[in-house]
Formats: sequence, C-alpha cells, structure tokens
Amino acid sequence: MAASTPTGKRNLPEVRRFSYFDGKVICAVCMLDDVPATRRAARRDASLMAWHILKERVEEIACGKANTCVKDDDGRPWADIAGVRHGASISHSGGLVAVAIAIDPELLVGVDLEYCDPNRSIPEMAPLLGLSPSISVSDFYAAWCRYEAIFKATGESDPIAQPAIPSMVLQLPVNFVGSLVVTDA
Repeated sequence: MAASTPTGKRNLPEVRRFSYFDGKVICAVCMLDDVPATRRAARRDASLMAWHILKERVEEIACGKANTCVKDDDGRPWADIAGVRHGASISHSGGLVAVAIAIDPELLVGVDLEYCDPNRSIPEMAPLLGLSPSISVSDFYAAWCRYEAIFKATGESDPIAQPAIPSMVLQLPVNFVGSLVVTDA
C-alpha cells in the first residue's frame, strides 16, 4: 500500500473503474502498491482500501445526495443513498481489491476475486463445491469465485441450493480470477 493509510491523501494506488450489466453495476479494481509482509496486516490494508473505494464510488453515484456505507449484522456491505439501500460487495486477495455497487436499489451484487495459488489443496476443496478433485487450477478458481460472488449477493452458502445466476468474468492481472453477479433484490 501507499506510504500513508488508504484514507490518507498521499500516493493512493490507481483505481480502474468498470461498468457492467448495461450500466446497472459499477465495479472498481486496484492493486495495492506495498503489501505488508504479514497476512493479517495485508488483509487489514486491503479491507481498508476496499471500504475507501466503496465510499468513493457511492459518493460518485449519489450525485451530492446524502450517503453512507454500512456493514449489516452478517458483515455484508451496503450503501445508503438518500435513505435507499443499494447492494454492494467487496473482495480482496493477494494485494488486489475489487468493489461492486448496484446503481439500481432493486439489485443485489456479489464480487469475488482470488489469487490462483497452484499449491492450494484444490483436491480437498473442490468437493465442497460439488466439483471433481481432479479439476484444473483455473477451473477451480473460476468456480470458487462464482460461488463466492453468488453467496455475497444472495446470502446462500449451500452450493447446491444457490440460484443459477449468470456471472461476468472480471478482467484482472495474470494469476488472478474474479467473478461478478447481479440479481434482483
């Protein structure tokens, strides 16, 4: 991360902004500049940056209306714009951060990204999603991100019970994969 905290004004990393689902969802992605050495510090900095980016995107779409970002009792982020709740989602892995916000308050969003670690115990994790233990690394991470994005949008953690929601594959740096979903509230 930059020399100051993510909410400071010095040397913030570049944030790339994208519009998906016919402009109904805004997604922003950034790579942290200086990732701390410890996992705990890296996750803290990535989380702080994700909330900072979410707040910036909410201010952007609020167009001067009163707005705030909150975390519900389940830990899910939401944006309140002029008293109306908008779906939001954050994800971070390996120094990469992604944020999604629904422009339309009738929509829920979920975003997930992962660093593709080929040394992870994929044969043990794949069956948790109903996948073959011999699945390829890239196919596993694509399925995992889709599962996580749907979970974040709907709250449904059972992969069998999750609704079939189309997903968008995020364009991310090499060795990362990501998924974005949107569904009716």
